[in-house]
Amino acid sequence: MNCFRFVAFVFLSSFSLHVARSETPVDIGSRRELFVDDALIGSTTGRAELRLHHPAPREVALRYDRAWEGNASGYATIFQDGDLYRMYYRGHRYIVEGKSLRQAQPESVCYAESRDGIEWTKPVLGLFEWQGSKQNNIIWLGGAETHNFAPFKDFSPNCPDDQRYKAVGGTINSGLLAFKSADGIHWSRLSEHAIFTQGVFDSHNTAFWDPVRREYALNYRFFSEGQFKGLRLIGRSHSADFRHWSEPEMLTYPGSPPQQMYTNQIAPYFRAPHILMGFPTRYTARSVSDHLRTLEPVEVRTRLIKADERTGTDLTDGVFMTSRDGLTFRRWDEAFVRPGPQAEGRWIYGDNYQSYGLWETKSDVPGAPREISMHFNEGAWNDELHRVRRYTIRLDGFVSLHAPLSGGEIETKPLTFRGKQLAINYSTSAAGSVRVELQDEQGQSLAGFSLADATELFGDTVEQIVSWKNGPDVSRFSGKPVRLRFVLKDADLYSFRFVE
Repeated sequence: MNCFRFVAFVFLSSFSLHVARSETPVDIGSRRELFVDDALIGSTTGRAELRLHHPAPREVALRYDRAWEGNASGYATIFQDGDLYRMYYRGHRYIVEGKSLRQAQPESVCYAESRDGIEWTKPVLGLFEWQGSKQNNIIWLGGAETHNFAPFKDFSPNCPDDQRYKAVGGTINSGLLAFKSADGIHWSRLSEHAIFTQGVFDSHNTAFWDPVRREYALNYRFFSEGQFKGLRLIGRSHSADFRHWSEPEMLTYPGSPPQQMYTNQIAPYFRAPHILMGFPTRYTARSVSDHLRTLEPVEVRTRLIKADERTGTDLTDGVFMTSRDGLTFRRWDEAFVRPGPQAEGRWIYGDNYQSYGLWETKSDVPGAPREISMHFNEGAWNDELHRVRRYTIRLDGFVSLHAPLSGGEIETKPLTFRGKQLAINYSTSAAGSVRVELQDEQGQSLAGFSLADATELFGDTVEQIVSWKNGPDVSRFSGKPVRLRFVLKDADLYSFRFVE
């Protein structure tokens, strides 16, 4: 390299570094930030990486064992409503006989509730008659909307009291219909005509009020090549009034290969609503093979292959994805929940569907932090075994910034914050640790807040206050551009936020 080229190389390298160090700071205020993507990561050193975590199975939460329920029940929606937890789900049953797969009965919308998010009851509501009796938990009997009735509580400041609970439901023949309720139990049509028709909808289509973007969001099923042809995809539309919707847009997943998404289960994460989380069911087509025939449930699979081959061969599991704009998602290609040990019999089309909703529950370990609960269904096609099981994961515990004992670190992009202290959600081994350095916008350590000044943290807690030799107070930097440097050894860092 001649002298001129060398000087030019040094100049350009310095210029590139200067540009990188002159990024517009991200104002995070005092909101919680999760390591579910690289949105705030400026640089990575060593063996630090983002690692997907998986929920742990708990008890069976609910069995679909009533006459109006059965082996095709599902598409549950769950949310916490004050001191009450509400669950809405489809009651339905199929009959598999020889080469016939047919509906055994009309679909219904059912309701269950809980006081702790763990133990559920089916209240006798007396609203609709089923086979001559109103002694049931049915909240709606009607048309196509009973297939995938998906409620939510509307927190829009402009929402009328009689529409505080809303729902969407419908199929390609009806379009998505809208419903309203003042109490979450008694429902009526919100409009006579479909509010949205540009989709296929043969899935669990979902809607919610987005408190950050201050609009309604709708996520729905469509196909890449028209009606029921091509890839099963997820679309998005938004609305200011829940009646007039924007032109549909397709969700994208940079870096993730094309995959069949059966449901979407997208909603703002309740502890950090600027982050949208989705838990779609992934559909994988398989062919009949000698090996496939050995996977439990063998007897159910054999009958399904004869009646409707794809229901006996194809498989479903759950994946995880996040977005900060509602359109571009970071989708993890490895399963969030696998079908599990073969003896459990969940290697069948229709199992491992995640219900729509996350909620907090107490831990069964005395003194331990609260956890996040979710439901997955199992025992599809089997009247005696069809049910939903509760799973749990730590607060913010979906993905972590992870490093082995050999170490790794990240430096964030420039941030501005509000608060007096930095709190982190983390876990280490006995030999592991987390240390934090506070830097200026250019990446230089701030006096008194360097890595050498940082307290070595080890343990496992969802909110640990970070400190340095002079204490935890960082209020002098509130509102000023800073970078955070996290140095990890055999540790997982899930989230952080600045607190008062």
